[in-house]
Amino acid sequence: MRLICFLCFWVVTGNAVLAQQYNFRNWTIADGLPQSNVVDIIQDQRMQLWVATLGGVSRFDGNTFHTYNKQQGLASNTTTCLFQDSRNRIWIGSADKGLTRFNGVSFTVLNTNHGLPAAAITSITEDKLGKLWVATDSGIYVWSGKKFNRSPHFPAQPYQVILPGAGGAMWAGSKNKGLYRLQQDKLQHFTSESYSLPSNNVTVIYAEPGTDNVWVGTTEGPAVVTDDKVTTLPLPPSVTDAAVSDFVKDGYGKMLIGLQQSGILKIDGDEIKHLTKANGLTSLHITSLYVDKENNIWIGNEGYGLQQCKAQWFLHFFELGDIKDPKITALAQDTKGRLWFGTDNGDAAYMQNGNLTMLEAKVWPPGTNLYGMWVKSEKDVWVSTSQGIWNLVPGKANHYTTAQGLPSDEVYTIITDTQGRLWAATSTGVAYLQGNTFHAVPVAGNYSFTKAYHLFRDGQNRIWVGTDNGIYRVKNNRLEKVKLLKQPFAGVMSVAADNNGWLYFGGYNYGLLAYHEKTGKAKLFTSANGLPNEGIKTLYTDRSNNLWVGTNNNVLKIDLPYFHQTQKLRFRSYGGENGFSGFEVSNNGITQTPDGKVWFGTTRGLTQYNPEMDRINTASPELMLTDISLFMRPTNWKKQGFKTDPATGLPVNLRLPFRKNHITFDFQGISMAAPAGVKYKYKLTGHDQQWSETTDQSFATYANLEPGTYTFKLKAQNSDGYWTQKPLAYKFSVIPPVWRREWFIGILLLLATGIVISVVRLREKSLVKMNALLEMRVNHRTRMLERKHREKELLLQEVHHRVKNNLQIVISLLNLQARHIQDPATKEVMQAIRSRVRSMALLHERLYRHNNLEHINLEEYFREICESLYAAYGVSEENVTLYLKIPDVTIDLDSAITLGLIVNELISNSLKYAFQDAATGKLGIELHQLENDHYQLMVWDNGIGAAEGLNQQKSFGLQLVASLTKKLGGEIKYENNNGTKFILYFVLPS
Repeated sequence: MRLICFLCFWVVTGNAVLAQQYNFRNWTIADGLPQSNVVDIIQDQRMQLWVATLGGVSRFDGNTFHTYNKQQGLASNTTTCLFQDSRNRIWIGSADKGLTRFNGVSFTVLNTNHGLPAAAITSITEDKLGKLWVATDSGIYVWSGKKFNRSPHFPAQPYQVILPGAGGAMWAGSKNKGLYRLQQDKLQHFTSESYSLPSNNVTVIYAEPGTDNVWVGTTEGPAVVTDDKVTTLPLPPSVTDAAVSDFVKDGYGKMLIGLQQSGILKIDGDEIKHLTKANGLTSLHITSLYVDKENNIWIGNEGYGLQQCKAQWFLHFFELGDIKDPKITALAQDTKGRLWFGTDNGDAAYMQNGNLTMLEAKVWPPGTNLYGMWVKSEKDVWVSTSQGIWNLVPGKANHYTTAQGLPSDEVYTIITDTQGRLWAATSTGVAYLQGNTFHAVPVAGNYSFTKAYHLFRDGQNRIWVGTDNGIYRVKNNRLEKVKLLKQPFAGVMSVAADNNGWLYFGGYNYGLLAYHEKTGKAKLFTSANGLPNEGIKTLYTDRSNNLWVGTNNNVLKIDLPYFHQTQKLRFRSYGGENGFSGFEVSNNGITQTPDGKVWFGTTRGLTQYNPEMDRINTASPELMLTDISLFMRPTNWKKQGFKTDPATGLPVNLRLPFRKNHITFDFQGISMAAPAGVKYKYKLTGHDQQWSETTDQSFATYANLEPGTYTFKLKAQNSDGYWTQKPLAYKFSVIPPVWRREWFIGILLLLATGIVISVVRLREKSLVKMNALLEMRVNHRTRMLERKHREKELLLQEVHHRVKNNLQIVISLLNLQARHIQDPATKEVMQAIRSRVRSMALLHERLYRHNNLEHINLEEYFREICESLYAAYGVSEENVTLYLKIPDVTIDLDSAITLGLIVNELISNSLKYAFQDAATGKLGIELHQLENDHYQLMVWDNGIGAAEGLNQQKSFGLQLVASLTKKLGGEIKYENNNGTKFILYFVLPS
């Protein structure tokens, strides 16, 4: 038998179907709507919502309503319908004044002057050729581009709707004559009599996307037209008035039918759900339905404003039977998958197939806080409370307190081990039940804690304990402290594990700790490294390998496969903006039922998450600049003389004076799903090197901008992390002051250039005068130097002439003396002296005969020495041929005399000894430059050669040669082979 039968002595069952609360958001006149009767809704190309009311039209950007009425150019405040054509123009129908067309800048009224009747505009549409069709109270009209003409195909009568269908057909619904289809100029008429329409009063037509179905709404209910077949829909018994106001297909492919007096019908497969106020509708009087680009459902109400239904993957149970505003503190499920819960006020119940069964007669005192439940079987239920533990079995309820060994009556968690023993975590310690007595578990070592919040049994059947002083583990019936981090980690209120060997510990205000025992890895996540909220109250791993983290203000769904691969967090956060309206999740307040739905116990009741319905919003926000101001004050750009964009009021081609270089940009990223979740990045090219940090502020200020050209760029991210692909860009410039402008700088440059040219020219004139004067002085000095040079040369020539004459006198004296000498040896000596003096005289004679006193031609000099010696020794060149190979070198006077004396001695020696008895031969002098200033002088003959012992007994002449060689810093070598050869190596001064 069922559990309730076994426990009938204390359980009073009351089955009730629970109302599922959807995520609705409401806007009324207090929020900016011009009037509370919303008659039509559309969304433009910039994702802004347009809302038609009986008090004008509002453009809604997710935060603010911008209202247009007759003062802004509307034909009438009593609007009836809206339409956006293929050129993005907004058409607004009225009940009494025709049409108004808005092109993004201004309004244009089209009325009886343009062919429209003086009747209400009920519907506007456009065919595939771009032709505008209008339904009125007196017929169907078509816009020709200049005026409206009544369509001759449709009868002249009141119509409520006009709509294009598949294959170019045009559908029209009349107020009391049924439905019409115009195709290829052929009109087909559907009525309740001929085609079983629910009523001939057609209120709305909807062409279902992707099908040939045309949904028709009447005052007696909906029907579907497929080809020529009309099918009516059976309605739930709860629908008392079937008049249809609108159709729409949501993002899950479900058809929604708005009813004028009875709420909304939702067709889910074969099931038709009736949504009423119990599901969150503010009113049953539905006037319009619309699904925007982010799959949010918008609902227009009669007298109750505008509603938005979003995040349909969350359903809420804010009232549980007779329990108003329940605070769920205990959550569990039994072996049949039924969901059990308890509250902070002692209420207990379970849910099955949407039905609630309350436990009416409680065995615990009123106001007892239920912390946890464990349904061991249908006949064995355990409940941990603030007043101890109750075990409910057939016929009785066993109560365990400190009297039965519990460390405290405040018991937070209960679990069982592999031996079937019950373990309890209390406000003062941990204990396990053996028999009918609880035994406290001691703490090993010098560790201690005050409260044990949570017990968890992992895949290896080890029991982990979360306490206010960290993590403990049961080992040998003792609690051992587990240190996984160097820094403190406490307030552990929940523990969970996955199938990959990871354990997760939630530390309230300490963050999330992941630990892999096999590898020893421990990773702590806090607000510093990606965790948005450190106030973790409960953890749970579902069957889809997600880790759910319940915090004190939202819920995180962490992708565990991504964490296993990267050791980083990738998660989706659920809060009020994206459907999680339960606020704070209770301790141990998450579980998953066999149907895959995840349940949350919160401070506002129960919340159900359906993973099959979850959708990520991939529509990035639509960006727009809302204002540009100077010095953070409202700026009237027109009054300041700037041209403005008529659509936005923002300046065009903005060029700011250099003193107005403090600019603020106000902007908005339009996302109807979660306006408050939009975040931004921006940068000012020409000023910023990179994008700003992500921020939720919708303005950016730049002060003290330097003159130049800038482009403000903006990106936005929706609440699911999708960024705009193309940034918004606004280009402007700051004009430099007069003294920094190009034309002013050009004038300055011209002036400076003129001044420089004038100065240069004056300087040139001065330099010309100075150059002329200097030239005169230089010429004068040159003439004086030349004169002195000539005088010097003349003086030197005279000196050399006198030296030569004096040497000639010496030679004459030597000749006179030689005449009186009879001794041959003495004569020979006198002749040698005379030849030596003669060689010096020849050099001085050459110097005073030539103008160049610095350059001495050695070849001519050596030739004259040889000619003098040939004459002195009576040798002719016919007998002894003279070979000279002397390069053109520059030599100073002293070195020339030295070389001349050496050559004189060596040639004299050859003429005296080499050629005996008038023998013929050759005599040569060769000078070679070896490297740099090093030279080689060779004097050779091919005579009879020198006598043996010449090197040991040198003559005076050879001694003189050796001495002169040392003077030149050189050395001399002697060869005696087929004649004699003297080789002199020396260095000439550079």
